[in-house]
Amino acid sequence: MKSSEICTVFNRIYDPILRRYILQPTVITGVFWQEALGATMSHEKLYESNEVHIFIPFSAEATRTFGAPDEFEKNPTLYFTFRPEDKIMRGITSGKSLTIISINTFDYGSKDMRHWEVVAK
Repeated sequence: MKSSEICTVFNRIYDPILRRYILQPTVITGVFWQEALGATMSHEKLYESNEVHIFIPFSAEATRTFGAPDEFEKNPTLYFTFRPEDKIMRGITSGKSLTIISINTFDYGSKDMRHWEVVAK
């Protein structure tokens, strides 16, 4: 899987000095960004159900090292992770961030096929 897209993941971390949550950005290069447009109808109302699927190879270059959520909690300045409710954005400064709703790990097959699928709205 080869792609030249860039995305930015914003992990939410608690800053004890500021006593509030801040978003820590990590830029990832070499991702595949796929938008899925859709709609659902419920009780005679039309609801937008657009999703974005981001395929991130394990081999993608990032400004931080990937760590499982427990590793990230121990050292958030060294690692980044994927968690529901964190934010993700296409590019570096597009201005429109989406909320991650699910993460699937595909860690089987050849090294070139291993990736994460991040679904965001």
